[in-house]
Amino acid sequence: MSNKPDRITFQTRFEEMVGTLRKEILSSIRPAGDYLPSELALADQYLLSKKSVRKALDILVSEGLIEKVPRVGNRIIKPDAEHAVTVRIGCYPSLDSETGLQELLRQFQLQHPHIQVETAALPYTNYPDSVRGYLSSGWLDVMSLNNWNFLEMADRDALDLFEPRPPNPAHYSFLPDVFVRSGKQAAQPMLFSPVILCYNKTLFRRLRLPEPDSSWSWDRLSEVSVRIKEERGISGFYAHIASTNRFPVFLLQNGFKFRRTENGCRFDDPLLWESLETFRDLIHTQGPVPSFLSEGDADAEKLFAQQKTAMIMTTYYGLKYLNDLPFEYDLAPLPYTDRAKTLLLVTGLAVNRASRQKEAAGMLVDFLCSEAAQLSVRRNTLSIPASKSAAEWEGAEALYRPSRYHMYREIVPTFGGYEELNITIEELDRLRSELKLFWSNLEQPESVIQRLGK
Repeated sequence: MSNKPDRITFQTRFEEMVGTLRKEILSSIRPAGDYLPSELALADQYLLSKKSVRKALDILVSEGLIEKVPRVGNRIIKPDAEHAVTVRIGCYPSLDSETGLQELLRQFQLQHPHIQVETAALPYTNYPDSVRGYLSSGWLDVMSLNNWNFLEMADRDALDLFEPRPPNPAHYSFLPDVFVRSGKQAAQPMLFSPVILCYNKTLFRRLRLPEPDSSWSWDRLSEVSVRIKEERGISGFYAHIASTNRFPVFLLQNGFKFRRTENGCRFDDPLLWESLETFRDLIHTQGPVPSFLSEGDADAEKLFAQQKTAMIMTTYYGLKYLNDLPFEYDLAPLPYTDRAKTLLLVTGLAVNRASRQKEAAGMLVDFLCSEAAQLSVRRNTLSIPASKSAAEWEGAEALYRPSRYHMYREIVPTFGGYEELNITIEELDRLRSELKLFWSNLEQPESVIQRLGK
């Protein structure tokens, strides 16, 4: 059996060596003018090869903390203000609760005391224009983006604002392609989630109802939800119908693709409206109250937590709202009609190509996507980290986790994306904005088609 350390063990030792020496130099435990131990001594201390030790020392040289003195050794240089840098990361406010971001940044700064990190909130609306300005001006060094944002930027030929990132072999193999265009990866995946079904397990067992599984159709869900409403007087199923993270699922499940002409996207395909009507009718069978509560995706989790609905269409991101519930809940794949399909949502991190602190920004992204940080996400949140080994870690849980938490692994072949619909993000968002009366059953498809011009 080989005594060679596995990749995770090696990376941990490597990062420990760099981080420890950096901290000792910056805190003057190792004063300027002193020499570091020999490469052989460091190799023995950190159980690394001499080649790996040299790579680690090269990092400290690049940071201006040591200098190589030929035939003598590695001499410590007095750190000065020139080597202290500030990196600003822009992200949606929700990223903190989805990843424990503040704690991760604290850990990063302990390892890299010369890098200060500031956070800035990104807007939920007008993302491309805002971000383009932030990046062009150099105001942001790192930014989070999801696959919707990525496609928005791609549609506007703005991906050259991002510094290409190398693929991370530790990530699930289906993730990197989400942020790739023309062979270049614009962002490093950090989290992901399919759209899934969440249900009140306690209620289902109390009513002796069969629990949802991969065989369920939307008709089956509708039957069960009507029974729940009759017996308990609550909504059986709820989803934010107007969400672009929800209604496209029904298009994917029907294998629908928009037809395009030289004038743009066509909206008069009967299959489009059949798919949307399936979702609309499903919601309306629950009665008038739920449909008037739709202001955002998070409404579903809030109603579910209040036991006002028994099943919701949600994501692993949304599970952050389901802490400390007075009942047991669980997860299941989405029901379907023609084919099992769901929408994959991915959150990534990108480096600003125009950043004046590009090296430090890259170090921050690498850290947040490292095994240690990804494992912290897995252990301290209900989000799914991009790292396969971190996501599938097993051990003592710090949080309540539904029994089918790992269900996402069973449905990977059903993952789909917006790009499969053959429509630009701007066009899809325009469709969303024109569907309000249709969702309310106050307008027929013909009126929407006429306004859309196709």
